[in-house]
Amino acid sequence: MDIQITAKKIEIPQEIREYAKEKFGKIEKFHHKILSVEVIVKAEERRVFCETIVRLDHHGGSIVIEVGADTIQGAVDLAVDKCERQLRKEKERESVRRRQIAANKHEDRDM
Repeated sequence: MDIQITAKKIEIPQEIREYAKEKFGKIEKFHHKILSVEVIVKAEERRVFCETIVRLDHHGGSIVIEVGADTIQGAVDLAVDKCERQLRKEKERESVRRRQIAANKHEDRDM
């Protein structure tokens, strides 16, 4: 999984970059089809925004998340939490679809 961190209108210290890579590296356990993660950190007035684009395999599409906080680390933490929730939700949707397809195939055999 490729993790890319970009900054706009703000300088991100190296330790925060490493922290973000470590945190986003752990989201792979929530969904096995993650291809890449792009993290864009922006500063606007007194808030820091963290936009995250998680690209899944060609069937999964992408998950886009944007959160704001007072600090860079706070924005990264919020983005990771929200990303985990959305990946869990996407994985659950996938398993429901698989079960429905399997049930439909089973019904077709019975006829």
